[in-house]
Amino acid sequence: MPCILAIETSAHIGAVAILRGEQCEEVLAVAFVRDDQKLSAWVLPAIERVFAEARFTHAVIDAIAFGAGPGSFTGVRTACATAQSLAYAWQRPLIAIDSLEALAETSSASSICVVLDARMGEVFSASFVRLATGELQRLAATNVSAPDAVVVKAGAHLIGSGAHLLPAPHFAALAATAHAEAHWAHGVARVAARKVACGETTDPMHAEPIYVRNNVALTEVERKLAREAVA
Repeated sequence: MPCILAIETSAHIGAVAILRGEQCEEVLAVAFVRDDQKLSAWVLPAIERVFAEARFTHAVIDAIAFGAGPGSFTGVRTACATAQSLAYAWQRPLIAIDSLEALAETSSASSICVVLDARMGEVFSASFVRLATGELQRLAATNVSAPDAVVVKAGAHLIGSGAHLLPAPHFAALAATAHAEAHWAHGVARVAARKVACGETTDPMHAEPIYVRNNVALTEVERKLAREAVA
């Protein structure tokens, strides 16, 4: 049975878990924190804690999975760099997982809409359906837009930190989101388990976060060129 270490720090949630089984149905240990402003300092001690709780060493880990975003710039880079380093150090396969798909994986609903707060008045959104095989199928690429541009399919299970930003009230999404976020690392591991079974792993050398939004931080050279263009 595969044993996967999952790391998720792409948003305001820090989650690390060790899961085992063909579908990662057995949860061996979990570390979770909400609204921690220093996830980069939290993640390595959290990994140590889950190994201590599971009474394991890294020798039992078959693969390392991480939530690659989209999300906060620092958060997605924290998860990527941590997982990348461990994959090199432990010589284990690495799997990069779309963080929205991982959050959707925490729900058993047949239709799921994930909306994450992307800051700057925008949200990341993606919709999924669950196939008869139990796997998720993405309906469209992750989009970044104003909240009022998001279309939630009738009957879809809505979750995510951006759900409350949508124009229409979605009160049921609050409780559903809290549950989903607490199991975010579980979702990372379960999506990863399917990828491992298909031989879909990520070369640590090429591991990188998923960025959806265009670059919002201009370099000094770009600023200079912009000023010159205006002049």
